[in-house]
Amino acid sequence: KILPGGRVETANRLARKMLSIPDDGDFTVSELIEGLGRSVRDWLNEALDGRGLTRSEIIRARLPEPERFLQITLTRRTENSGHVLIAVLTDATELKTLEAQFVQSQKMQAIGQLAGGVAHDFNNLLAVIQGNAELLLEPDSVPDASRERMLQAIVSASERGADLTRNMLAFAREQRLRPVVSTLKDSVSSTLTMLRRTIDEEIDITVEITPYP
Repeated sequence: KILPGGRVETANRLARKMLSIPDDGDFTVSELIEGLGRSVRDWLNEALDGRGLTRSEIIRARLPEPERFLQITLTRRTENSGHVLIAVLTDATELKTLEAQFVQSQKMQAIGQLAGGVAHDFNNLLAVIQGNAELLLEPDSVPDASRERMLQAIVSASERGADLTRNMLAFAREQRLRPVVSTLKDSVSSTLTMLRRTIDEEIDITVEITPYP
């Protein structure tokens, strides 16, 4: 049973085992689990207001390894002191593992689609690097005023190639998801190039991003 404010008043033996709760001591829900995509506090407050009670949430337990996920369903009950929440817990670790494996297989399939476009980009970048480097190897053929510009072109192409490699590795790697603060505009802009390589050439992507104030 969960009281307003998130304090756990009572928990049965199986729930205590799932969450490694000692038999004595006070605990809040936020100390035991963490939300996926939103805060636990917001989730509980919505349930106390009577919203979202018909759907379950998959939540990560705050435990040392091995990682454990729980499917939690909340119901609201009225007592003399006001509303309280009753939580029903189900171990959803296997479900989340299967989901993660499926997502990873989809990502690897997308990597195959990306490879052609990335190889084309690398060809263009290498052509810039090779062309400028060959000219610089012949000092008499390059005016001094142009040497800095050509060197900068080589550096810029190298940085773009390194950025492509980082993006591919990050996309392919299995990563444990953690909520972070991000600027949506930057995230959309940085993934557009890779996204365009994964879809059919006959499909156009149009993005309208509100300028920063």
